[in-house]
Amino acid sequence: MGASSCSSVRLLLPLLCLLGFCFAASHQKSDSCDGDLQVARLVPFDTDAFHCITLWKDEDFILRYKNTGTSQWSFVLSAPEKRSYVAVGFSGKGGMVGSSAMVGWSSGGKGAAKQYYLQGRSPEAVTPDDGRLTLVRNRTVAVSKSGRLYLAFELSTDRPQPYLIYSVGYEGSLPSSSDYTIQMHRDMGSRSFKFASASPSSAGGESGEDGFPAKRWHGLLSMMGWGVLLPMGMMVARYFRRQDPYWFYGHIAVQGLGFLIGIAAVVLGFRLNGDGLKNIVVHKVIGISILSMACLQVTAVLARPDKTSKVRRFWNWYHHNIGRVAILLAMANVFLGLTIAREVSAYIVSYGVFVAVWIMAVAAFEFKRYYEDDD
Repeated sequence: MGASSCSSVRLLLPLLCLLGFCFAASHQKSDSCDGDLQVARLVPFDTDAFHCITLWKDEDFILRYKNTGTSQWSFVLSAPEKRSYVAVGFSGKGGMVGSSAMVGWSSGGKGAAKQYYLQGRSPEAVTPDDGRLTLVRNRTVAVSKSGRLYLAFELSTDRPQPYLIYSVGYEGSLPSSSDYTIQMHRDMGSRSFKFASASPSSAGGESGEDGFPAKRWHGLLSMMGWGVLLPMGMMVARYFRRQDPYWFYGHIAVQGLGFLIGIAAVVLGFRLNGDGLKNIVVHKVIGISILSMACLQVTAVLARPDKTSKVRRFWNWYHHNIGRVAILLAMANVFLGLTIAREVSAYIVSYGVFVAVWIMAVAAFEFKRYYEDDD
């Protein structure tokens, strides 16, 4: 290597180090629902299996929460550390006035957290150590780590108020240590939140809090349409051909009903808010793929060539294999959806039993077909 090459490398090293530092810094300041809570051991309560949403995308607010006991709710708010306070509160109608909020900040690497009561819009009307939130004793903490501030607290309540409010202060505007007066926020927002179904909503797109949750309807319809009826319809077509022509009408009827129920599940699924849920993009992509294959199958039936046609065998290959792929994807996506929604194990076990029985039935029919063909 020549002297000029060595000189070029020496000149590039500081730039590479700077770029590496910038990347590391940006990586450190990131948080998402796809990752684990980085300060779990510093939080004074168990944060395992918490729900997680992107509460405020513009400010990178990540909220983890869970109904952790009888009349007890736990929360962990994560936000970038910008030498300003962050706040999350609870409101009956979505307004800040008359609501209570938890505010967290960090000064000199030491976190602080207090409850504030928002009596009015001026800083003087926002009073510290006041509010309508019943905090669980010794369960409130603010932690600064890797460029982010984590505000953790537990509430004693049957159900928090139905609106979440949130705000962020101006950079450098921390509450004073003398009276902890909080300055006007730089930006704020609010959204409705259905705690009973653990689903966020910006426009009331979910079912009522006390009704059957919309996400559960989506799961039930997906399971029945794509995950149960399609596999059953496949069995009718493959193993009951001797009952001609009834097998064909049965196949069309079962698959058609499954297709219609699946369409309803897809429409309902697009209305759900999946912010922050793990693997939600994968679940949607698989669902759209299944829908596309099902539409192709319907089109194929309408364009089915005659049995005597030379292209019939190619049509059979296409129709059979696309159907098999769609069924396998549907089963996998049902399990994935149940996992994403954190449904109770009874739903997962019930569908698992159906899949196991279906596999055994298919194996038995295939065994029978094999020996009948030999005869």
